[in-house]
Amino acid sequence: MVYLETTLLTLGLLIVLGAYAHYWRRTGDWRGVARFWVRGMALSVAEFKAQRAGVLLLLLAVVIRFARALMLW
Repeated sequence: MVYLETTLLTLGLLIVLGAYAHYWRRTGDWRGVARFWVRGMALSVAEFKAQRAGVLLLLLAVVIRFARALMLW
C-alpha cells in the first residue's frame, strides 16, 4: 500500500509538471506557470486533461494515505 501511494504521488506530480512544461514550451509564458492558480493560464485541451489526470492521481494518493492512517489508528 505504501508503494502504491508513493507511486501515485510521484506519477501525479510528474504528469502535472509535464503539462505545465508543455504549456511553457508552447507559449513561452513562464509567469503563467509560476502563477498556475490564476485564471489567465490558457491550457490546450491536452494540457488541461493531463493536468486534471495528474491532480486526480495526487488526490487519490492523499485519500489512500488518509485511509491507511485511519486503519492504523
